[in-house]
Amino acid sequence: MTVMLWTITVMAVLNVLLVVLTLGLKTVRIVNRRGLEARSGEFEAALNDLILTGNAAPILLRPKGRDMDLLATKMVEYLSLLRGEQRERLVGLAEDAGLVRDFFRRLRSHNRWRKAQAVESLGYFGGPEAVPHIAALLSYEDETVRAVAARALARIGTPEAAAGLARTLNDPSELTRLRMAENLVETLRTGDPRARVLAARVLGNLRAAEARPTLREVLLGPSDVEAPADIKAQAALALGKIGDPDDLPVLLEASGSKDWPVRAQAANALEAIGETSTIPVLQRLTVDREWWVRLNASRALANMGPAGERALVHVLEGGDRFARDRAASSLEARGITRRAAEALAEPGEKGENARRIVRAMTRAGAVRYLGRLARTMPEGKARETLRRTLAEAPAGGEA
Repeated sequence: MTVMLWTITVMAVLNVLLVVLTLGLKTVRIVNRRGLEARSGEFEAALNDLILTGNAAPILLRPKGRDMDLLATKMVEYLSLLRGEQRERLVGLAEDAGLVRDFFRRLRSHNRWRKAQAVESLGYFGGPEAVPHIAALLSYEDETVRAVAARALARIGTPEAAAGLARTLNDPSELTRLRMAENLVETLRTGDPRARVLAARVLGNLRAAEARPTLREVLLGPSDVEAPADIKAQAALALGKIGDPDDLPVLLEASGSKDWPVRAQAANALEAIGETSTIPVLQRLTVDREWWVRLNASRALANMGPAGERALVHVLEGGDRFARDRAASSLEARGITRRAAEALAEPGEKGENARRIVRAMTRAGAVRYLGRLARTMPEGKARETLRRTLAEAPAGGEA
């Protein structure tokens, strides 16, 4: 009986102690939480004052221990929203408060979560000097760290950061490659201009279909300091390399851009997609005032089969001397002029098309290459016909 009473008493005491311990732990957690909330409020008020006035309160300059992590977390929240001078003030604070130095030190940690936290924070306020250290982690053994490093590089958005992302695209992990492409899209959105150009180029070479919405957005947006013509031009070319016909309306609109690099790359993009319905637009671009646009448009038509060749003949028959010269050069470079010369004596539609091309070339005065063919082709009806055509050509040609 006595043993039973002792057992009951001990169990009661233990239960009371357990209740007391539980309540104590809850109380401690509540106190800690309220303390963190109060401290967080103090940091928030001080950061608001810094953003508005540029004055850094003492509480921001000497954080220790847990305060350092709390301040960094609060700063990241602000940095994800701010731009311009206000953002620069917070980045400067991170340096002055020792956060940058501390997170560089944490990069050496063997704890993957601590390392990932350091990388994430440096992506916000580490600056260009953090790029080589973060890029080195793109090959880290832990995939979470690699993914966070890629996101941080995309956020920094310098050309060096974009190049670091591009170098990882041969990673054997399909998941890693996908994440790298996603982060290149982020660089395309928010990186500095040179990095955005590189990101667009790499995404086009990857034929990254997931980048199409952002590429279209960049291409159709206004040209300004944030999105100069060379970024828009690379976006157009990338869409062409990806090759989705659904992007043709966007590229056709870009072909009328006020910026000639955009028009030039739009012509290349239309060539890459190869839709013959775009031939009238390309034919219009062959008389563009800019030489590079005429070059790309003529080359695109030369690569679009018989319909493109017929469009170039129309250009040869037109009144723009520069467009005629470019059309003739494109026909010659693609071997179309040689094939036409060799088919001059053929019956039917094939021969008629060949004769039309050669007649257009001679009327345009582009007879130097034809003259060389007339001297070097094997003897036969085609060579005889070509010689006769050249002899009948009006004087003043290139021959």
